[in-house]
Amino acid sequence: MPEAGLVDSTTTDFIRHEVSRLEPFDFVAISPVSEPLDVVEVTADEDGRLVVRIPGRPSPLPEVPPAMRAALTERGFSSADPANPAEPWEYLTEAVEEAVAASTTVMAEVYRHNDIERLDITHGSHRQEHETELRLDALRERIEKLLTDLLGHPPPTDSDGDYQYSVGDTLVVIAPRPLSSGRVALRVFAVTNVGVAVTPELGLFLARLNFGISFGRFVVDPEHQAIWVDETLLGEETSAEELRFICGTVARIAAEWDERIKQLFGGATYRDVLQNRTDAGAPESKPGLGGYL
Repeated sequence: MPEAGLVDSTTTDFIRHEVSRLEPFDFVAISPVSEPLDVVEVTADEDGRLVVRIPGRPSPLPEVPPAMRAALTERGFSSADPANPAEPWEYLTEAVEEAVAASTTVMAEVYRHNDIERLDITHGSHRQEHETELRLDALRERIEKLLTDLLGHPPPTDSDGDYQYSVGDTLVVIAPRPLSSGRVALRVFAVTNVGVAVTPELGLFLARLNFGISFGRFVVDPEHQAIWVDETLLGEETSAEELRFICGTVARIAAEWDERIKQLFGGATYRDVLQNRTDAGAPESKPGLGGYL
């Protein structure tokens, strides 16, 4: 059990009181007023256990430094993927005192806030996120069945668990994603080009293309110099016919324009990448992967 950190007794008593009142999925978050990213959250899970959490920091937020990650590990925290800055660090306990001690220890010994004059203490609930995760699980089960019927076999998945559907020599990805409203969506996309020169002229060119497209749109990932064709569907409403149509449309647009974009703005087509005709690699990010849409 972590030792209590150097937060004054009045504040510690208040945190203890707030943690003791948490209902399932409720949370209390604590951070110094001067450093809002240095947050510690205590959440009650659906079984009433307490999870002390250091929230993940997806790009463009600055990631938790290696020294802090090491300090969290030393104090009993763990991450599902320590190398992924978007993954939280968590400490699980059933005892209020232990949760409070872990929280104040992180504040004092990991974040190094030894003399805190003012703390922000906020309350909220993760119930909607939990319910959204259940909807995502149900959507994955349904989409996997639809794709199995379309392909005649279970669909392959990539390292993120997104489904892959080849249309000719174009690889289409079908990605279940949460919406901020609590509903779920399907992002259907294909990479067209990688290693392109990201210029104002490219943006204007793609904007003109988008103006004439009924379904799908071109999107640019400037950080990784990649271009995608992307469409979004409401997950709960998607039929097999609609999914087949959108996958075909995204693949057709990608195949129609990738060579022309390559000629105008350099780089390589993603079909070149898949067929090992270039040294360029796959983009390191995807549309909608960073969190809620």
